[in-house]
Amino acid sequence: MAGSLLAGSPVLILYASELGTAADLAKEVAHTLLRRRLNVKCMEANELDPFTSLPIYKTIIFLASTTGQGEIPMNGKDFWRKFLVKRIPRDWLKGVEFTTFGCGDSTYLKYNAAARKIHGRFLQLGATQMVARGEGDEQHSEGIDGSFFPWLEMLVDTLSMKYPLPDGVEPLPADHLLEPEHFVTLTSHRKVTYLVRDVMKDLHVQRPASRTCLIVRNKRVTAESHWQDVRHITISVPGSSVRWAPGDTVTLLPKNFPEDVEEFLVCQGLIDVADHPLGFMRIPNPAVESPLPGRLVQPLTLRTLLTHHLDLTSIPRRAFFGMIANFTDNKVHKERILEFTNPEYLDELYDYTTRPRRSILEVLQEFSSVKIPINRLIDVIPVMRARAFSVASSNTGHSPGSFDEKIDLEILVAIVKYKTIIKKTRQGVCTRWLASLKEGDPISVVFQHGTLVPHSTTELYNKPTVMIAPGTGVAPMRALLRERIFDKGHYLKNTLIFGCRGKDTDFFFQEEWVELVRRDFLRLNTAFSRDQPAKRYVQHVILEQAGHLWERIFKQGAVVYVCGSSGNMPIAVREALIKVFQEKGEWEKEVAVAYLAHMEKEGRFRQETW
Repeated sequence: MAGSLLAGSPVLILYASELGTAADLAKEVAHTLLRRRLNVKCMEANELDPFTSLPIYKTIIFLASTTGQGEIPMNGKDFWRKFLVKRIPRDWLKGVEFTTFGCGDSTYLKYNAAARKIHGRFLQLGATQMVARGEGDEQHSEGIDGSFFPWLEMLVDTLSMKYPLPDGVEPLPADHLLEPEHFVTLTSHRKVTYLVRDVMKDLHVQRPASRTCLIVRNKRVTAESHWQDVRHITISVPGSSVRWAPGDTVTLLPKNFPEDVEEFLVCQGLIDVADHPLGFMRIPNPAVESPLPGRLVQPLTLRTLLTHHLDLTSIPRRAFFGMIANFTDNKVHKERILEFTNPEYLDELYDYTTRPRRSILEVLQEFSSVKIPINRLIDVIPVMRARAFSVASSNTGHSPGSFDEKIDLEILVAIVKYKTIIKKTRQGVCTRWLASLKEGDPISVVFQHGTLVPHSTTELYNKPTVMIAPGTGVAPMRALLRERIFDKGHYLKNTLIFGCRGKDTDFFFQEEWVELVRRDFLRLNTAFSRDQPAKRYVQHVILEQAGHLWERIFKQGAVVYVCGSSGNMPIAVREALIKVFQEKGEWEKEVAVAYLAHMEKEGRFRQETW
């Protein structure tokens, strides 16, 4: 990039990101190093062929999230497969310095497994660690950033010593506006006449392998008096060739609501040009590759760009404040904005943005003097990213007993809606959009193979199961049960431990479970946390059913699945299982812990939480 003072090969920044966190952090690393006047190249891992390109770079930074059962995310799997080839010499990366950062959740047994594997492979191939591996933890009081920013500071200090700036040359300040990697411009002053009926419903971003389907049913399945709205959504998928398996997901790309787009346009003074045609340009060989899709929605206007491509309601990162400081002449606003870019005020940034879930739109409304130029919108506002939902239905078409109808694609979605210290109710951009869909509305979906459930041809799949699934975590377990019952009937043993707040409020698929129990396909134990004075959770049921679980797990070799929200639940479940092993096996705790770890290594303990 122009202005760099580092001769030779650039610092290579790679990322493998499932939901966009690692990608956002990689971009932040890139911009930080660019301000240190370093030559930088940042891209998703699959875009680089390690065989032909990796040794060219002498400084490599890899950021990775962990998905599934300790797996590399999809946009890094091709890279990882090639990186593991056995014939690569052990000194192949001799002379290369590297570091890694992982985005993880310490409630998982395979915490930050992806970054650890990548880090270990670099060492195996002769690369030298220049900075210790960083490990971000969603459970940290300040989230991933609690570990990321100290790691980034250490990285910058190390590279600054390795590549000192010449006398008289200073790093660029945090609010220095870097050259755009891509930008949009108005191409005409004539208003676009939309041929589509509704820019929100009738336009869809074209993603690889996407299918346009139709909503069949969008039914609330929690009691009207219950605080949470959970939807059982049925989607008709055209074409008989579509196949999915238990544990697979569908990714859905949400859209911003028209009123939010309108508020942004008003706030930024762009109403008059909202429906004028835009042109999009990528500069050749950019320092940071754009995460935008190859094809943007058409017609492309500010309104359609903001509706489909830019995440107006996301929580802004520190780099966002550094950029918008350039777009205000209000000294008070600028001073306050720049405070959020200071590493010493990380706690203030967290309290202002993450803790109250304050959105980019709300920040711009508060700092109303900030006016982002049209050609900088894509640099400043993050790209809308797809969200993944577990498939809750079988793909066999028919199931025995009461399941005698053709099964469409089904998902179970908890609508995100809550309050913080901010007066306006917080809502999830994707679930809010899903809740608004009506029968017959089109929806674009992409199927993605999961790793929660072993393939149906494997020995693990055919073993007995113990499914521990509070709340919407029961969705993939429903798909698995339907498949197993259709394929094997009575021959497979299934135990489900389901937890929710109340039998009459959020007992999802109650009638189905009762029917399966009646036909001896399922053993069901429930934990209704609010139906009695003392709270009762799935971990309590595990202890109560110690004898049965010991029989299932230890003697019958069952596979244990844990699905649901992250946080305390997975930890409590693990501790309860260890107590069961201690009690029934008459083991010391260390032995019980080791047995659970062995189960996980064998693939008999599988966890998916969110």
